[in-house]
Amino acid sequence: MPAKGYFDDDRREYVLEDMFPLRPLKNFLWNESMLLELDQFGMGPSKACIDKQFRTVVCGERVIYVKDRDSGEFFDINRNFARKPFDVFRARIGQGYHCTESACTGISASFTLLVPKEDFVEMHRILLRNDGEEVRRLSLYAYVQPFVNLTGVDACGRAEFREDLRGIYYTYRAFRQNNPYTDVFYAADQSADAYELTADAFFGRYGTLQNPEGLSADRLSAKQTVFEPRYAAVLQFDIELPPGEEKSVYLAAGTARSPDECVRLAGKYADRQAFEREMLAQREIADAYADRLSVSLPDSYLNRMTNVWLKRQMALGKTWGRVYGKGFRDVLQDLSGFVSLEARAVRERLLNALQYQFISGNAIRMFDPILDYPYQDMPVWIPMAVGAYLKETGDFSFLKEETSYYDDKRKESVFCHMKRGIDYLFSHQGRRGLGLWGGGDWNDSLDNCGMQGKGESVWLSVATVKAAEEYLEIAEQTDRESCDLSDLPLKIERLKGAIRRFGWDEDHFIYGYNDWDEKVGAEENREGKIFLNVQTWAVMTDILSLEEKRALMDTVERRLKCPYGYLQNDPPYETPDDHLGRLTYFSKGVYENGSVYNHGVMFKVVADCCIGRGEAAWETLKMIRFDNPLNPESGVEPYAICNMYFGPSAPAKKGFAPQGWITGSAGWMYRAITQYMLGIRADFDGLIVRPCLPAEWKEVSAVRAFRGATYRIRYVRSGHFALIADGLPLKGDKIPLFQDGVHEIVCYC
Repeated sequence: MPAKGYFDDDRREYVLEDMFPLRPLKNFLWNESMLLELDQFGMGPSKACIDKQFRTVVCGERVIYVKDRDSGEFFDINRNFARKPFDVFRARIGQGYHCTESACTGISASFTLLVPKEDFVEMHRILLRNDGEEVRRLSLYAYVQPFVNLTGVDACGRAEFREDLRGIYYTYRAFRQNNPYTDVFYAADQSADAYELTADAFFGRYGTLQNPEGLSADRLSAKQTVFEPRYAAVLQFDIELPPGEEKSVYLAAGTARSPDECVRLAGKYADRQAFEREMLAQREIADAYADRLSVSLPDSYLNRMTNVWLKRQMALGKTWGRVYGKGFRDVLQDLSGFVSLEARAVRERLLNALQYQFISGNAIRMFDPILDYPYQDMPVWIPMAVGAYLKETGDFSFLKEETSYYDDKRKESVFCHMKRGIDYLFSHQGRRGLGLWGGGDWNDSLDNCGMQGKGESVWLSVATVKAAEEYLEIAEQTDRESCDLSDLPLKIERLKGAIRRFGWDEDHFIYGYNDWDEKVGAEENREGKIFLNVQTWAVMTDILSLEEKRALMDTVERRLKCPYGYLQNDPPYETPDDHLGRLTYFSKGVYENGSVYNHGVMFKVVADCCIGRGEAAWETLKMIRFDNPLNPESGVEPYAICNMYFGPSAPAKKGFAPQGWITGSAGWMYRAITQYMLGIRADFDGLIVRPCLPAEWKEVSAVRAFRGATYRIRYVRSGHFALIADGLPLKGDKIPLFQDGVHEIVCYC
C-alpha cells in the first residue's frame, strides 16, 4: 500500500506518518549553487556546485540525539534507529524545507532543514519542548558527517573547535589540489558545551549511529585531531527545560575558501532571524508560483499536483536538470513547462543552454558534467522552448540575443541558433529521406542503431516535422532576419511522405531502421514490435488525418496498455542485440525496455487531447498516480512523479518505482493538464482556451496570469464551444491581450 500520510494543503506540505515506507521517499532542497538530496529522515548528501563540479559538503549523515542526563536514556529524533515506540514520528515535506517531528519520553522535538537563496550552506533548526510536568535536564547532540578529505590523503586534513565560529572548523590543504573550497564548518547560534571531531571518538572505534559510545559520557571529549579518514561534526548543548517550555538551536553547515569566510557565513546563517528570513523567502517563491496559475478541478490529487507539487518538481529541473547532469533536451523540456511561472529565469537558462549547441546545429547531450555522445535530437527541442518563451512574454528581442557555440566562440542570434538546428536535422537524412539515427534520439538506450551513419529514426523524423513547423510559426512573427525559408515547407512535406511510406507497418509506425537495414519496432521483429513514443508523436504532429490518428491511438490502447500505465515498448527484449544498443541488455520491464516510462506516458496524455479524447487522458493520469489500487507496491512519493514503474514483464518488483523526481514527466504532466485538458495556452497575440475535459469534470475553473493581466476562467459544460470575455462573446478560441486588471472568462464546452 502507499506510504501512510496526507496532504496538508494549507501549508503546502505532504505529511508522512509512515517513516519506514517501502523505499526511502526523496525530497530536494536547493538554490542556484547548493543541492540537498534527502530521504524522509533528513539524511542524504549536500553538494556545492563549484565551477560546474560538485563538492560534497555533508556526506549524508545528519542525526539529532536527545539524552536525559538523569536517566542516561536517549533517542534520535529524526531517525529512530532502534524503532522505539515514539508517540509521534513523521516528516513534513514542504516547499523548500524538510522537517522531521517526533515525541518520546515526554519530549517533543523537530529538526528542520532548508537551503538559503544563495551561498554553499545548509541551515538547521532543532526545537525541543517539554511536554511533561517536571523539569528535564537534557543534552542535545547535533551530528553531521562533513566531507573533508578532497584528495583522499588523510595527512592534509585537520579539524578544530573555534570560538569565533561557535562551531567546528575543518580544513584541507593538499599539494596540487585545485578546488579552492578547502574548508567546511558546522556552527551554531550559541556556544556548545562540548564537541567531537571524529567518528571514532563519537561512535567508538567499532560503534554505530544507532548507539554512539560518546553518549554514555556526561560530556564529549572535545579533543582536536589530525590525520583522520572519517571526520564527524558533533555539537553538544546541555539544556534545562521547565514544563511546557521549549528551546531552539539554529545551526549552519557549509563550505568556504578560508577561516574568515567560514566565520562570515556562520554569522550570516547560524541565526534565528536568518532562518526565519529564509523560510519566508521559500514561502514567497511558492506564493509567486501560485499567483501565476491555479486550478480548481474535481479531483483533489490533480489540484494539488497542478497547483503545488508539479511546479516544485519543474523548478528542480529548471535549476538542476536531472540532478546527475544537465541534459540539453531535459533542460529545454523543463523550461517549456516552467516558463509561465518564471519567464525571466527561463530566458537566462535558454541562453545558457544554447551555448552548448555545436556550430553544426546539433548540441551536446549533457553538460555539467559533459556527456558528448552523438545523440541527434537536440535541435528538435529548441523551437519548442523558444516558442514557449516568446508566446508567454511577447519578448521578440530575445530572438536577437547573441550567444556563442560549444565548439565555436563566434556569437550568433537565438534565431540563427534555431535555424542551424533545423538545417542540421534536414541535412542529416538517410537514403529513405528519414533522419539519421546517429547515437540515438529521445530514447537514449537505443544507442547503437545508427553509429555507422546509416540507421534512420522514424521518431526523430516525426519530431523534426514538429520542430520545423514550430520554427516556421516563430519565423512568421518576425522579419525572418533575411533567412530564406521558401524551401522549408516543401522539405517538411517530403519528410512527412517519407515517414508515411517507410515508417508505417500494419497498424503502427516502426521506430526506425538500424545500420544493418533491419527494422526496429516492426511486426516482423521477435521482440520490441511496437514503441509508444513514435505513435504519440505522430498524433501530436500533423502527419495523419484525424481518423488515422484515432485508429493509431486505438492501437496504443490495445497493445501497450497495462493496469498502471502504458509500456514504452512491447514485447520487451530478452536477448542482447548490439545492433540496437544497451536497451536490449536491460532486464525486462526496466527503463525503456518494457517499463511504464512516465515521460512517454505524458506524451500519450497530450496525444489523447489532440484527438479530443479527454476521457482517455483522464484515465491515463489516474493509472499512473501513487494510489492506484492496481499497483499498491510502487513505493512512489505521493507528491512527486517518478520516471518509471517496472513493467508487468519484470521478473520481480512489478510496478515498483525505483526513483522519484528525476524525470521530464513533471513538466509534461503540468502541460498536459493545463495546456491540453484545460486548454489554456499562451500564443503570440493572446491566450488560447480550447479545453478537452472528461465528461465527469463538471465544476472546473482556473486563474491564469498572462502579460500583466489576470484571467479568471470558468468552464461551463454545454455541448458547444464558445468564449465570453468580460460579458462579450469572442470569435474562435483566443482571448485578446489585455494590458492589466482582472478579466472574467467563461468557456462553454
